[in-house]
Amino acid sequence: MSAITSLVILLLHIVIVDPTFSMSKKLNKRQQRELQELEQLKAAQREVEASKADSDEEEEEDDEPGGGPVNAFAALGPEDGVEPEESEEEEEVAPAAAPKKSKKKKSKKKKSTTATPKVEDEDDSVALPTATGPAKGGKGKKKGGGGTVQPAGDEEMDEVDKALAELKLKISTPQLSFLRQLLSVDPKNLDADAELRRFFGSKVVRVFLLRYNVPLKPLQIAGDKPSTRRVARGYTLSKPKANYPPPTSLAGLGMREMTDEEVAEVYERRLLDMTKSGEKWFTFEHAGVWREITKQFLGAVRSHDPNELMALLQVYPWHVDTLLQMSEVYRLQSDIGAASDYAERALYAFDRCLAPSFNVSSGACRLDFDRVENRPMFTALHRIISYLGRRGCWNTAFNFAKLLFALDPMGDPHGAAFWLDFLAVKSGNPGWIVSMMEESSSWEPASLFKGYPGMAYGLALARRAQETADKSSDHSKSDEDLREAMTTFPQVIIPLADKIGATVPGAARSEPLLAVQAGHSDDQTNVLHLLAHIYVSRSEALWKEAANLAWFESQLPQALSQLRDPVAFQNREDALSMWDFARDPMDESETMNIPLFVCRHVVCSESTAFVGFLPRAIRNAAVHAFDPLPPSTAISAYNGDYFAGVKTSGRGVRGGGGGGAGARDMAEGFMERLMDAVQTHPADWQNRVRNALRDMLGQRAYAAIPEEHRQEMIQQFIDVAGGAMGEAGDGGEARMPGRFPGAGQDEP
Repeated sequence: MSAITSLVILLLHIVIVDPTFSMSKKLNKRQQRELQELEQLKAAQREVEASKADSDEEEEEDDEPGGGPVNAFAALGPEDGVEPEESEEEEEVAPAAAPKKSKKKKSKKKKSTTATPKVEDEDDSVALPTATGPAKGGKGKKKGGGGTVQPAGDEEMDEVDKALAELKLKISTPQLSFLRQLLSVDPKNLDADAELRRFFGSKVVRVFLLRYNVPLKPLQIAGDKPSTRRVARGYTLSKPKANYPPPTSLAGLGMREMTDEEVAEVYERRLLDMTKSGEKWFTFEHAGVWREITKQFLGAVRSHDPNELMALLQVYPWHVDTLLQMSEVYRLQSDIGAASDYAERALYAFDRCLAPSFNVSSGACRLDFDRVENRPMFTALHRIISYLGRRGCWNTAFNFAKLLFALDPMGDPHGAAFWLDFLAVKSGNPGWIVSMMEESSSWEPASLFKGYPGMAYGLALARRAQETADKSSDHSKSDEDLREAMTTFPQVIIPLADKIGATVPGAARSEPLLAVQAGHSDDQTNVLHLLAHIYVSRSEALWKEAANLAWFESQLPQALSQLRDPVAFQNREDALSMWDFARDPMDESETMNIPLFVCRHVVCSESTAFVGFLPRAIRNAAVHAFDPLPPSTAISAYNGDYFAGVKTSGRGVRGGGGGGAGARDMAEGFMERLMDAVQTHPADWQNRVRNALRDMLGQRAYAAIPEEHRQEMIQQFIDVAGGAMGEAGDGGEARMPGRFPGAGQDEP
């Protein structure tokens, strides 16, 4: 008899025999249905026991790993307190599925007596490895019935105890805790304003916003009714502001889940073994109209004129590449407020296009960084992290960094880990580092943390913070972690001591292992020196606290005496070996002793103090703010293949703010449409040219062009269009109208 059937019989025994057990009339009716289903289950069980093959089949269904832990008490209804707790968890983990919650709960209750209950939504569909190996999530059944580990002492345990033990094994699966807690992000923690209200109080924040004339009302989206505006659309990455333009120019930007074949190609491209960890891979997609805008955007970038970017935003205010480029422009002008606003707008544009199954709280959603459509989202997340730190929203910044890491934990293309070592402690989440480092022996992305200086020192601080919070007088573990960090990564000691004013023994500065590198070198440890400077620049405030400063000075002499120990030497070798893993083929070059993902992290950081560590090939390369240092394994880019078949429609105008440059750009766009009409529509090209001229002159950007340039441009359009219409041959074929008036009169 199966374990689940035993639990149902036990519940039935409690309901019938226990005189203190009472139920409402509604529950009695439900229980009657359960009794009928139980009788049918008993009959089926007898048939199954008569046939060994059928029995094996039912055991497969009972042990199906994709279903997650079974709630055998669901049949008793919400009055028993079990179902509401499950509902609350589902609402917290997958808020987007909340409107359908009641319907799914009903379906789940009907299946409560079956052997293979169905789990809900994308959160619970994450397949996790059992004690015998990784299991595959989804609809497929497991081959064979030996997937579930039987508890010890089966002979001495009755069937109910076996069932409870099996459920306990499923619920306590370590990977479940890892994915849910370490990689999951609660969307509520991505709201910086909410963090400020929790810290200062809503009244203080309101007064501050009013003082600086920040609108308080939420964005009113066109087409939404006032009564349903807040419930019709949830916000995950960024919520709208009252001064945002309506999101009406997002046509052409969308997201979809990748197919199994595409996911397999991702692993093959990265030379990684295909895992069955329940990851869901997604990708953004650009349709024709979005590619048209991007073509205009690249023209504006090549002009090196920010006015052309602003003119493009007047027409397409939600083009994410333009928003990211303008964010960088304002950052270089030290206008951090405007830079942050443009980065938030880019995130909001992505938020409006997220697929329904993309759930940041699941910890299992991934983006392929090799696609140019996805890379702007990584860049926007990276930019917003540093801006949130300036506002003191450390918990929000930590959750954004965790989200950035969760999108691609194996590749970590923007080096989110170099933010997490500091933000986890600063935001009051020290347990994240401790838990992550404990998982380093079983999860490869976490094992790479052993090569990061910041993670080693961050672990010591995190452990110390936990001991302090627990009011423990035993600090032996944190002391050991700090000494190990010092002996494994001595590159941090002198820069950190100088920043916080710690006393260092005189002989220590002459120790070769404590030598400080201030720029690029061919030394293999150059990347560790760079990461040491990055960590010190961000975490010095944590170590300047009196308690931590005294702790650092107390452990330093003992750590210095252990620098030459065999254990310390082996730890340093192990840390360097973590950098043998090439995340990009470019990393294998002899001139690239700083991996590309670290270079990308430096380029996207606000500080320019670390640029001197970058290899010459990176320093001399052209870096675009909208796509900094694309990977060499990129399968898409803004090239001819991306723009194949894209024609400038004239719906938007790049430029316009620069006088003659804007008029020239508009004329070029009109000429492109004119030539396209003649080539592809010879029978009706005249009408298409007239419509193109009418459309272009009706754009808002046209009004920004000075009057003299507008008159000149109109006359030019009329002459070109009239000359082109007069060049059509008798056979209905038009001759190429590719010349301006005054050019040669005859064409071959």
